[in-house]
Amino acid sequence: MRTLILLGMLSAAAAFSTPSLMSLPTRAATRSGATALQCRSEEPQAAGSKHSRITFLRLAAATALAATQSAGVLPAWAEASGGLDCRAQIGGGTKCNNQKKEKEFVKAYDTTGTQTKVTGDKNKMSTYYSQIEAGYETLVDLGDRWDAYVAAGDGDVIRRRLGTVGTKSPLHNILKAFEGALMVAAKSPEFEQEQLDALEADSNIIMQGIAEIDYNLYATSFVGTEEIAGGLRGDGRIALDRILITYLKFNKNIAVAL
Repeated sequence: MRTLILLGMLSAAAAFSTPSLMSLPTRAATRSGATALQCRSEEPQAAGSKHSRITFLRLAAATALAATQSAGVLPAWAEASGGLDCRAQIGGGTKCNNQKKEKEFVKAYDTTGTQTKVTGDKNKMSTYYSQIEAGYETLVDLGDRWDAYVAAGDGDVIRRRLGTVGTKSPLHNILKAFEGALMVAAKSPEFEQEQLDALEADSNIIMQGIAEIDYNLYATSFVGTEEIAGGLRGDGRIALDRILITYLKFNKNIAVAL
């Protein structure tokens, strides 16, 4: 079985040269860096480019991993993952079993093609609160089981919880839910202008924190040592702890308008 894995990796190495390490931007540019990285990942790439080489190498690694799993050989992180079983999929991505069931929620917006429509009464806080509350509980679960999610696979396991990879997390498109909630609050007699300003500032802190976590976990795939990767994960965890406090305060404040 080890021979099979080595052959898969050697084939990938022979086909393409090893891509150079990505330089990490300063923390001050974290949010813009995360956005740029995400946009780059969605752009079509020419054959033979750095992106295509990385994609090929990931595919080779996923193929080798799938071979070990089909033979009943569990990855080294299986016992350390707290019951989570996240496995690389051929073609990219991961699939997690034994993951905590997502809280049921109603999306604030539905998107069909290029059209985005609010799912309820746009002037009621309840239209947005369901997704916002579920987003907070998702982050709480991420904090409670951070080490397990890290041990269960690469950074994309956590990024799927953040909603920056995939669309199933309640945090996916959470910005629009925040904007809807702020609009309702602005029309409500329950809030003074100072309170509205604080709500907007808190929503920005939350979005910046999610972008920071996303960037740090994305960057772990491109660094050269486990020490650097561990530092990036640590920075991501610090950002998570910081925004949980702000998110809880935001939830309690907008609930006044329910």
